[in-house]
Amino acid sequence: MRKPKVFWLVMVFMMIFTSYAVAAKPPETFKKVVLGNGLTLMYRVMKNDPMVSMYAVFPIGMNTERQKGIAHLIEHLVFRGGSGFTFKDILEATNRQGGEFNGFTSFYSTVFNYVVPKDKFDNAFQIFNGSIWQTDFSEANVSLERKIVVHELDMDYAMRIPYYPIFHYFYAENFYSKETVDAMTIQNIKDFYQTYYQPGNVTYVIAGDIDPKAIIAKLEQIQNGYGPKVVPKGVLNEYNLPHQDAVEERNLYPYQYQVLMGYQFIGLSPTDRMVLKMLSYLYGREYKVDYQRNESNVYNVVDRSLGNEDYFGIYYLESRHPYSDEEYQAVKNNMAKFIRQFKKVDLKAARKEFVRAVEKERASSNQSAVDAVEYEVNRLTDPDNITVDSLEVLEKIDNQDLQRIIDKYLSGPPTTWILVKNNNPGGE
Repeated sequence: MRKPKVFWLVMVFMMIFTSYAVAAKPPETFKKVVLGNGLTLMYRVMKNDPMVSMYAVFPIGMNTERQKGIAHLIEHLVFRGGSGFTFKDILEATNRQGGEFNGFTSFYSTVFNYVVPKDKFDNAFQIFNGSIWQTDFSEANVSLERKIVVHELDMDYAMRIPYYPIFHYFYAENFYSKETVDAMTIQNIKDFYQTYYQPGNVTYVIAGDIDPKAIIAKLEQIQNGYGPKVVPKGVLNEYNLPHQDAVEERNLYPYQYQVLMGYQFIGLSPTDRMVLKMLSYLYGREYKVDYQRNESNVYNVVDRSLGNEDYFGIYYLESRHPYSDEEYQAVKNNMAKFIRQFKKVDLKAARKEFVRAVEKERASSNQSAVDAVEYEVNRLTDPDNITVDSLEVLEKIDNQDLQRIIDKYLSGPPTTWILVKNNNPGGE
């Protein structure tokens, strides 16, 4: 299963500085219909395309959890099957027919996807719907997926070490544990599923050589297998960075220590938010290399928006020099000076290249059913994504906006300094 999409920085950075001709803006060709049971369908007929791609997008994720990890666990359980279908049936209908299946849980959403040859669509669609709407929460399935979800946490550990402050403070919802997963009862899982997995709380996105009338007739019959329920109005669970200085000790081998300089803002305008996003994409990873001494300094810039709150940070990893108060103070001074790098950006030029990248991505979604559906789902699942919906704001920002953001928001002291030390230097 795909993990929540935390870092798109490298991918977007590469996109910006790739040369290409801008394709003409294609018409928006997805049709949208709300069915009698409340289900929203977005579909696009692409004649003669060999594959059909289908997504089910639920606007629920880690932001709706009272028990951390339950949304991700249910995502896994859906792929165990339901309505008499099993994981083997899912595999037979997708991968073994030359297609694929996938899913992910993010802060805002839980998403399920099949891609299948068009002549296998009817069977795959039946399995897709049966698994989602009558998920099998047997003790055997729940027990197995508990182990798999915890194993994924263990697999993530090595990846998280280089980005510990970012994951821990900017993506705090990812820090569920074996204990929180084991604490969920089957009844807890069923209650969450019945509460949020209702037809009025999902958008299906389907593209390919399809018959919309036949699809609509099948989707009109969908109901939650455990019974109807009123979906609570969504409440965004925001969070606050710690204020002033925070120090943690973790085993960060081979890193000696890490420092995060974090800013927290409330009520930024769309223009201000877009400037910060552009800075994080352009400076997603900035290397300072001394080849003679075989040393490198790595500064990372990251941003995140949650509702009316925005978070912006610069963080630094030190792999060679042990921590000392003097070193820490020097690093803090250097990080504060790093903001000067932003003044070198020609935001107008960078914006132009980024607009071209967005337009190219949209144009490429015309080429296949798979690309078309992925692009629409990208627009649905994460408000932090810069897509065609962002162009109106993106096209208007300029160097004056950049200077104003630096002067107004980044010239003063940050909300917090976070220091993470290696408490086991020299050891694994």
